[in-house]
Amino acid sequence: MNPTRLITRIFTLVGALMLLGAWLLYQNTTKFIASAGKAQGEVIALQSAGSSSRSNSPTWRPLVRFTLPSGAIVEFSPSSSSNPPAYDKGEVVGVFFNPANPQDARLDGFFDLWGGAAIVGGLGAIFLAVGVAMHFLLAGAPVKRRRPR
Repeated sequence: MNPTRLITRIFTLVGALMLLGAWLLYQNTTKFIASAGKAQGEVIALQSAGSSSRSNSPTWRPLVRFTLPSGAIVEFSPSSSSNPPAYDKGEVVGVFFNPANPQDARLDGFFDLWGGAAIVGGLGAIFLAVGVAMHFLLAGAPVKRRRPR
């Protein structure tokens, strides 16, 4: 098989699989929100999440405290972090939480809810577009045939 055609197929396949992954992430978040409780929380601290690979400066994630309808207090920290910090200490934030497991909570923000699906979907769309474009460009290219000796 022609190496260029192989690369075209790989790009197309990777793009399609990434779009499938983005759809699954979207479905997971949609189902979580549909069954989640909602509360107001407060950022009580910023936690260092290590260093970013580019600058050796720390990234930060908020430690959030919210109160359940039962009166129980829950603290959680989302898995995403940023530099500069996306939240300030004392900031009031919306929280979605799993009523059966309140530690399973997510901040009510675009990136916290939809960031994974958006990033994977965007990259998948780019890979798929490159693969399809390469396919059509190769389809119009003349095929070089070797002459028999």
